[in-house]
Amino acid sequence: MVEARNLSYSAGSRTILRKLDFSIARGDFVLVFGQNGAGKSTLLRLLAGMLPAEKGEISLGGKSTASFSKRELAARLCYLPQSADFVLPILVRDILWAGRYPYRSFFGKPGGLDREIFAAGVEQFQLGGLLERNMQTLSGGERKKVLLASAFIQDVPLILLDEPLSFLDPGSAYHLVRMLEALNREGKTIVVVSHELEHFFPLANKLLALKNGALSYFGAKVFSAELLRDVYQISFRRIQAAGREIIFVQE
Repeated sequence: MVEARNLSYSAGSRTILRKLDFSIARGDFVLVFGQNGAGKSTLLRLLAGMLPAEKGEISLGGKSTASFSKRELAARLCYLPQSADFVLPILVRDILWAGRYPYRSFFGKPGGLDREIFAAGVEQFQLGGLLERNMQTLSGGERKKVLLASAFIQDVPLILLDEPLSFLDPGSAYHLVRMLEALNREGKTIVVVSHELEHFFPLANKLLALKNGALSYFGAKVFSAELLRDVYQISFRRIQAAGREIIFVQE
């Protein structure tokens, strides 16, 4: 579904990513991890088509993302940044309806399918009481839930998320993780950049580890204490408890 070949990116004289090669299949749940400054957010923005590749190529469905228009990309992927600041007073309802933008003409009114998918998103993410609220007035958890619902309403096969649990309380984080798990079960391909290994390691079927802009590992999910220690310079352990896989830092 998504393939990177010899992908490199620099900002001025600083090389951020160098010679990455990987392939993500439809239905994968990929956890991207690495220390701060390893290039994770840059990689996600490249995959989303927000940055041009300096060298190499990213393809989506066998076609270079550089050849897609913004509308064409919006019908294929959704990118949720680490933080979303709303300067203008935008209503939750308008954010959600924006998810149907790729499928309508500029002046076109929502059709029956648009309204059906909109209603399903509002119900699944329990947003009925927030539709007339201003995004600026929402908590961090509410705002991220709205953006994830917008991705659902956009109905794209690929969802890219950058640190989706940042600033969330444990309850909000738990519910957002469960929503992502449900979307993946429905067939969505999900790529998550996160330090929250305890939340996303159990859900992932593939791992992508970055260190100093280079690929340390890409492939099937395996617990490797050596890999985690090499990436983070600390030791991790894994245990099974109450039917759950738990990853934690070893003191």
